[in-house]
Amino acid sequence: MQLELTEKIKLDAPSEIIHDWLSNLENWPKINEKIRSIAVDGNKCIGQLEFKGRTVDFAGMVPEDNDPSNVICNIVVQADEKLKEPEHFSVIYEITPKGSQTQVIERIIFEKEIPFWGWLLIKLIMKLGKPTGLTNLQQIKEHINTEEGSD
Repeated sequence: MQLELTEKIKLDAPSEIIHDWLSNLENWPKINEKIRSIAVDGNKCIGQLEFKGRTVDFAGMVPEDNDPSNVICNIVVQADEKLKEPEHFSVIYEITPKGSQTQVIERIIFEKEIPFWGWLLIKLIMKLGKPTGLTNLQQIKEHINTEEGSD
């Protein structure tokens, strides 16, 4: 089975501002505290992040499109040097205006197939586990509200 993790939140900001903020790779470290370093060149980036308990190299890209209703981030992580096979996943942000707010749904989709029992275990941990720190969407909400308030 393919693993997909989903979360949603409503933000007090226009969808255009959210789209532009999410499309800017310079903001990735603000979203994910596991990013240790990042170098951005247009819509592509390389860097290092904490992954499975250690620091690994990653590359990311936000394909250029003019769809204001979503932002797609394609990420490759060199997780296991012995296998020489990188891990691929996508983070998709669906952006939908809802009255005076904007709903953002984050979908993290892992390319690698996993057995059903592994999928079930991860879903159970996500549902019952007590996460520490802020989720990506909570980080986004905090930064967009702060930046909107400073304008």
